[in-house]
Amino acid sequence: MRLSLTARADNLTKRRSKIPEWIAAASSGDVDAQLALAWEYARGDAVAPDLVTAWNWFDRAASSGQENGVLHRARFLQLRGVPEGVRELRKLAVKDNWNAQFWLATHYQSQDGRLNQLRAAVWYDRSYKNGCLGGKLAKLAQLRRTAHQPFRTVLAVRLVIEAFSFFLQIFRQEQKIELHEVLLYRLKSRPRESS
Repeated sequence: MRLSLTARADNLTKRRSKIPEWIAAASSGDVDAQLALAWEYARGDAVAPDLVTAWNWFDRAASSGQENGVLHRARFLQLRGVPEGVRELRKLAVKDNWNAQFWLATHYQSQDGRLNQLRAAVWYDRSYKNGCLGGKLAKLAQLRRTAHQPFRTVLAVRLVIEAFSFFLQIFRQEQKIELHEVLLYRLKSRPRESS
């Protein structure tokens, strides 16, 4: 536990030290810096929380026309219960943006009613099909929560199998990356032959 608190404190210190750099970059139109600042002001752990300043940075990022800026502004609004955020997420989700699809699913999951719960499962599935690996697990977990008793056990077993498969897939990707790095190192360290 102590190690994780130390790591969190180090991360917080690093983020605090980057604030002036992000302000300079964001003022010159860097959308990634604008979004980083916006989330820092919205969270309020590296800087004092200021939702008005956060909104201004989100709005500037979205005004750039980049989809990522619009996406994060929509997420910010949705998290604050503003209906416009859900509408913007839905527009992006229809355009196959897997982040918007996943966030829209989490929104529906937080709503009451069986129809909203099933909508959440559908959007989780769409996010998986568009590149979100966690979407499949979220869909199965959502279906398990909404299913009637006889099917809960079947879905729970399927969820465990898919989770195992998911972690194996991640492990294989990490091993491929490590193998690639080793091969790249070996190629770089080879003496060049003179012609």
